[in-house]
Amino acid sequence: MPQMSQVLRERAIGMLTAGMSTRVVARELNVNFSTISRLQRCFKEFGSTSNRPHNRRPHVTTTAQYLHIQHLHLQDRLRPATQPAAATIGLRNQRISAQTVRNHLREAHLHARRPHRGLDLTAVIRRNRLESGKCSHSMVSGTL
Repeated sequence: MPQMSQVLRERAIGMLTAGMSTRVVARELNVNFSTISRLQRCFKEFGSTSNRPHNRRPHVTTTAQYLHIQHLHLQDRLRPATQPAAATIGLRNQRISAQTVRNHLREAHLHARRPHRGLDLTAVIRRNRLESGKCSHSMVSGTL
């Protein structure tokens, strides 16, 4: 049996979103119930009616979740990738990894920063440390 055309697939999705049942849509378009059921499931999962075969892994997040992660990062650029990863539940009820968040941000030319570990130095303390380092370096090298 030939594949459904793109126009028929979009028409079926339109009828389903308008509230018609899967069986009525299948009868109207003269296709099997399982075809419409599978089309509806794929549309919910991938957000597309295209029927092209592909050999890549399916996306873990929806486009809306992807944009939400970007928005969170733009609000707080120092936010580590683990925070939005822990708060986001991807497709198929799986948690997404921090590496996925980093990959999404890198695609958008943004970068997740890891939290600073160390002393928070003020400008005065930083200058004093630099000067004391210069003094100790000059004493070791023998120049003043």
